[in-house]
Amino acid sequence: MKISRRTTLSLLLASALRWLVPATAFAAQNRVRHILPSATAFGFGISVSTAEPCKRLELRVGEVTHAGKQQDSHGRFWAFQIAGLTPETTYQLQLEDEKGRVGSPWPLKTFPAPESMPESFRLLAFTCAGGPDGFGLPGRQFFKPHEFRQRLFDDALKEKPDAAVAIGDQIYWDLRGGKMPPVGRNSALIKLVAGWYLKLFYGAFDRGSPLIGTKNEAVLTRIGDEQIADLYGTRFRSVPMLFISDDHDYFENDDAEEEIVTFPPDAFSRAAYKAMADLYYPPLPDGPSAETDRSFGTLRYGKLFEAPIFDCAGHLSLEGEDAGLVPPTVERWLLDRVKASEAHHFALIPSHPLGWTAGKWREWYPDVLAPDGYTGVVARGLMDDGGTGRLTSKAQKFLWPKGWWNQHQRLLGALVRRPSSRFIFSGDIHAQGAIKILESGKDDFSDAPVCSVLVGPVSTSDATWPSAARGIAATEPDWLTTSEIAPTREVNGFTILDFSKDAATARLFDCGGFDRNLKEDGHVQSVQEFEIG
Repeated sequence: MKISRRTTLSLLLASALRWLVPATAFAAQNRVRHILPSATAFGFGISVSTAEPCKRLELRVGEVTHAGKQQDSHGRFWAFQIAGLTPETTYQLQLEDEKGRVGSPWPLKTFPAPESMPESFRLLAFTCAGGPDGFGLPGRQFFKPHEFRQRLFDDALKEKPDAAVAIGDQIYWDLRGGKMPPVGRNSALIKLVAGWYLKLFYGAFDRGSPLIGTKNEAVLTRIGDEQIADLYGTRFRSVPMLFISDDHDYFENDDAEEEIVTFPPDAFSRAAYKAMADLYYPPLPDGPSAETDRSFGTLRYGKLFEAPIFDCAGHLSLEGEDAGLVPPTVERWLLDRVKASEAHHFALIPSHPLGWTAGKWREWYPDVLAPDGYTGVVARGLMDDGGTGRLTSKAQKFLWPKGWWNQHQRLLGALVRRPSSRFIFSGDIHAQGAIKILESGKDDFSDAPVCSVLVGPVSTSDATWPSAARGIAATEPDWLTTSEIAPTREVNGFTILDFSKDAATARLFDCGGFDRNLKEDGHVQSVQEFEIG
């Protein structure tokens, strides 16, 4: 289909006007733009943005007032770290600035005491919620409109979760080492017009300047206001949330091609991720070090449930047999938690899944899309068109180090040796499903298989399903043997995990969205339930 310059330009302008009107209306009617909290047994971490700058912002927790820490250069973004609270207690919270109350009060509950055994715990999990509101090009939509995603969130919140985990890709704005995303890089016309459009409505980064206190800050907050603040608003203000980063959160896709290798992230990518995280969501609690509390942390709910949460992109290495998707210090921390945890139920929550491949570069597995019988080196980009062949481990994946697989084996082996309830749930690959891992390489786990769950994406549309972006759907890697619990399907959705002392169950909520002709609106289409522990 040939697309004229006029058609491309008019569609991009129409899209822009649709994005700008809701944000402007929101700012005029609400002083609070977003609230995202986290919780532990003894405290809260809360991230807040306001529509207009404040000279100061305070948070009243019960009868005590706490000063906010300004995160930006204008006074719109504030962070609160509240300690010394009582476990399993609901507090009333109220924001106040120099003019008085900001917004309405809301409740937030601390987690149970570390040595207690709660009767139950309900956890919401989802992945890949980022992306511009309904962004697309003629005939192709990359990301669902906010209204679709927000209906999905609202259906998830009807399940009354005690906490939520957002697994990776909170932001999609892949720069490929440049100043703005090269949208339509296979078409000179679309790249030209889209580049003009992005620069006009968002601006362009200066990779040599700091992210905060320069023109970069305005670009960063235009992106974050749309993809995080306007998406979540205040709907999760009473649900503690943990945000884990993955490749797109560093403003790059995990590409390894002859002309560009995007990870490990460069200094600008690391700074862009940290600045976005500092502005919009609270740090992760109970990680291996304070310096990495944006990448690694722990979700604990008394002695009923524990899960280390870890970023598999921002700290990866490429050194052959010794390479890892997490560094050695973090691997030791993970292995120690698997062995030492007294929690009744234990999970690993990596940003990239164990148990599936889509032929991507940054996977635990060597599988790559190649012609039948081909054994040479294959390098494919995210949106390369015309891919043929099948997934295979016989061909060589460009710049894929065996150390990633070795680390996979150590983590999975440690989890298998844990005697009580243990499992994995994760995101990144845009699909939903569940498997049991029976064999991994030469290791046989069939007597004690590990359940792994893909929790389901939120914003995926036409061009960002694995089958569209890479020409292949997510499937079983060559070096694994698995059995299916729930079929792996390219649908948007979320997962509700329920834990008690007697059971651990998962419910996969399918919200559709693969085929826009079906007119699915983000509401739940079907549910599948199964045991995981």
